[in-house]
Amino acid sequence: MYSCVPQVTTTSVCRLMINKIIIAISVVILAGCVAVDPRTLDPERAVNSHVTAGMEYLRIGQPSNARRHLTKAIEIDDKSAEAHNALALLYRYEVDDEREERHYKKALSADSDFAPARNNYGIFLVRKKRYDDALKQFSRAAENVSYDNRGIAYENMGRIYVMKDKPELAIDAYNKALRLNPRGLALNLELADLYYKVGDIKSADFYYSNYARAANPQPARALWLGIRIAAELKQQDRIASYELALQKLYPDSNEYREWKKWRGKS
Repeated sequence: MYSCVPQVTTTSVCRLMINKIIIAISVVILAGCVAVDPRTLDPERAVNSHVTAGMEYLRIGQPSNARRHLTKAIEIDDKSAEAHNALALLYRYEVDDEREERHYKKALSADSDFAPARNNYGIFLVRKKRYDDALKQFSRAAENVSYDNRGIAYENMGRIYVMKDKPELAIDAYNKALRLNPRGLALNLELADLYYKVGDIKSADFYYSNYARAANPQPARALWLGIRIAAELKQQDRIASYELALQKLYPDSNEYREWKKWRGKS
């Protein structure tokens, strides 16, 4: 799992993929800029107010104040999926795995369709290397058509499939993520890399070109991929351009060393 900020309603290839698993944020914000006294609100609005305040305190690194608000939200409504999901994120901040998982389960017990908790629970399961269980959570979140961040769930699924060396399934998940989030620039690079690995050079070039038009400068990984795609297409001008950029910008990178081996310059 993948880019990371929480969601309330967010040395090896595997490690890099895990670091990119995405948590998204979706918090119910009360209208207006004036502080609202939760005691004057109906229970549902009071819970939302406490959750919003709790997550803001967590964002600025004040877990004690966050706990005060989130505990109050649970006291008002122990069946609030949103409050339990938020409390789980507090325990993630505090690196308390047992309580974090417990509150994800409570959130989903309260509301099995609460997709933000499924996405966040999936990220927890990835950290525990329980990849198949994580896929089930991401899949349930992605299938929820009322979930605003379905693209994030599909992207997280794709990253797990990459870790599990299942490129065809990763391609399918990333394509679904890109359809839901057409501005997801990084998804184009991921798809280009996957299509290159399965030997579909035409598709690899399509997605790589989409990425290259918007990414400036390109990272070393992208330039090295662009060199190899252009080589398959026998496009010497592109090869030379990408090689020059790789040599100039990233002379100390692993990709530069790989390129030197590829060119027989090691």
